[in-house]
Amino acid sequence: EAAAAGLPTRDAVRDGIVRSAGVVTSAAVVMVAVFSIFGTLSMVEFKQLGVGLAAAILIDAVIIRIFVLPALMALLGRWNWWPARPKRPEHRATRTSAPAPGRSQWTRV
Repeated sequence: EAAAAGLPTRDAVRDGIVRSAGVVTSAAVVMVAVFSIFGTLSMVEFKQLGVGLAAAILIDAVIIRIFVLPALMALLGRWNWWPARPKRPEHRATRTSAPAPGRSQWTRV
């Protein structure tokens, strides 16, 4: 959304990660907790499954989403959106803190 509104790639990546961080972190915490419970079961297969899935989610939430994803998106630049490249507006867009009802959160300056 930010790239489509005309923000530079680094700003668009930063905005997207900041806006989705709470949801991703909350989902990761819930999934790690649920899968960790499998480790308390008596069957070895369920223990392995639970520990493996909990570790995979934790690695994804911490290493991939904090370090790899932002770095890779910054390196790719405009190629992040290659199927539908954002249009280059004449003016730079900025995000308003609290959009008015029925209005977009992006405004051109």
